[in-house]
Amino acid sequence: MGERDAPNVPPALSVVIASVNGYRYIAQCLRSLAAQRGRDRAEIIVVEGSGDDTARRIGADHPEVTVIPAARPIPTLRAIGIRKAKGDIVVTTQDYCVFGPDWYDQITSLHRATSHAAIGGAVENASGERVVDWAAYICEYGKFMLPFEARAQVDLPGPNVSYRRRLLEQVCGDLLDRGVWEGALHARLAEHDLSLRLIPSMVVYYAKVVAFREFVMQRYYFGRSFAAMRVAAAPARTRLFYSIVSPFLPPLFLWRYARCLVGKRRCLRQFIKASPLLVIFACAWSIGEFLGYAVGEGEASLRVK
Repeated sequence: MGERDAPNVPPALSVVIASVNGYRYIAQCLRSLAAQRGRDRAEIIVVEGSGDDTARRIGADHPEVTVIPAARPIPTLRAIGIRKAKGDIVVTTQDYCVFGPDWYDQITSLHRATSHAAIGGAVENASGERVVDWAAYICEYGKFMLPFEARAQVDLPGPNVSYRRRLLEQVCGDLLDRGVWEGALHARLAEHDLSLRLIPSMVVYYAKVVAFREFVMQRYYFGRSFAAMRVAAAPARTRLFYSIVSPFLPPLFLWRYARCLVGKRRCLRQFIKASPLLVIFACAWSIGEFLGYAVGEGEASLRVK
C-alpha cells in the first residue's frame, strides 16, 4: 500500500460538491472526477440537497464518496462540506460541472507553488449550442470564459475555487456558519490582505441544460438571495438606497456581459443571438434584487440551483 493510499494519511485535496439538481447531474460530475489522473488522491464530499432519493443512489453507486443529506441553500451546503473536509486544500464545485483529467493536479500544483489563500479558475461552456443554454452560461460564468490572463482578483467562481482550508476557517469561520455566498468569503480574505488569484489553467466545464422559464426564475431567486444577504446587517437607509438603485441594473449587466465577451471572437455569434434573453434574465435578477432589499429573501436561497 502506497503512502497516498494509507487510511491515516489525510488527502491532499478535498472536493466539496453542492448537489441540488438531482442524480442525473451529480452522477455525471462524479464520473468525471473518477477519471482524474495524477499522484494526489482527493476525498469527495457531496452535500446533497435535491430532496429526492439522490443521496441513496450516490451511496449505492459511489461508495467512495462521503454523502451528507442536507436540505439547505447552496452556500450552506458548501459550508457543511468545508467543515467536514480533511484536506489541506479544499475546492468547491457544483453538481452540473465536469472536469478535465488534470483538474486535481492543477489545483494541488498551483497551491504548492504559491502562497495564495484562494485560487479560482476558468469556467467554460459545455452545455450545448442552444441559445437559452448559452444565455444562461453567459449570465452565470461568462466573465470566467477563456482566454484570460492570470491576475489578482477577488471575484472568483464558486464552482471552481480552491482554498487553504485552515486559513479559510480561521478568517471566515463566522461567515461559513452564516451560509453566505462565496463573494463575501473572498471579500473577507481580501480585507485581511490575503492573496486571491484567478488562473486560466484551472478549468471546469458548465454542463447544465436549462429551460427558459426555469432560468428566469433562477435569476430572480438568485438576485433576491444575493440582495438579502448583502444587507442582512445593514441600516434601513442602506436598504433603501439599494432598493432605489436596483431597477436600473439591467443596462449595467448587459454592459458587463458585452465587456467580458465581445473581445472573445469565438463566442461573439452566441452573444449576439443570446442578447434578447440576456435582457430578460437581467430584468429578472433586478426584480429579485429589489425585493431582497425591500422585504428580505423569503425562501429564495433554498430555490437557487
